Amino acid sequence: MAVCVELGIISVEMATQLIVNADDFGRSASVNAAVGRARREGILTSASLMVTGGAADEGASLARETPGLAVGLHLALSRRDPIRAALRYYFHRAARRRLEPEVEAQFEAFARTGLQLSHVDGHQHLHAHPAVLPVVIELAVRYGAHGIRIPREPLWPNLRADRSRPAYKLVTALGQAYLSIVCRRLVRDGRLVTCNAVIGGLMSGGMTDSYVIEMLKRLDCRSIELYFHPAEPGNCKTDPFGPNPGDLEALLSHDLRRFVSEKGFELTNYAGLKRRQEGAHARR
Repeated sequence: MAVCVELGIISVEMATQLIVNADDFGRSASVNAAVGRARREGILTSASLMVTGGAADEGASLARETPGLAVGLHLALSRRDPIRAALRYYFHRAARRRLEPEVEAQFEAFARTGLQLSHVDGHQHLHAHPAVLPVVIELAVRYGAHGIRIPREPLWPNLRADRSRPAYKLVTALGQAYLSIVCRRLVRDGRLVTCNAVIGGLMSGGMTDSYVIEMLKRLDCRSIELYFHPAEPGNCKTDPFGPNPGDLEALLSHDLRRFVSEKGFELTNYAGLKRRQEGAHARR
């Protein structure tokens, strides 16, 4: 783990920064309740608001009442089939013409909440699509975001941590690798910060505490984003790749909290990530 120990004290400047995010905030009341609880009782540091969700207004209100919860924008650019949407953005000029007003409308809807825009990511990672990302970056900078999620999920550590879903993981990791190359080119000017690794997609809907701990043991980098899809049980419609009570259990896990503390991770958000990177540049 990328930590520096001096006289038994972990240097804050060298500790691995860990962003713990909840996606689909605002999708439903059960997701909103889970986000609030994971912030109050667990290790959650931020959430991504789906402004098109049925409970977006409630989510924004909850965020304003939840100290320390950073909130970003979770762009929703497809309903059911991300592959079909991705192909449409590639090959249909009319779809691309409609894209910019839709993306800007979601940024504007977030701005109307009065919340500070922490970061930007997207449902099914469509924000990182080559035809979408330039529009997203321009608007993210204009609306004051600190960072953006780039899908960078290592496959082999993932398979060693959990051997389930091998075919799904392989296909997803290959798609993410391509998107990561495109994204790195477009965000290299430093206006938006990114994490070295992002964990959550290959085990979407199944982020147990034991899996997360095993992944954190296998990563050696300066910044990591973990993203979950938590929902309260009961009224939650279980989704094998989306909101689920299991992700909430992981966020509330005493074992995971203890591991993060003992290994000296710095729990933060994209604003904290940007402060450290700007500080590092200033010292050069």
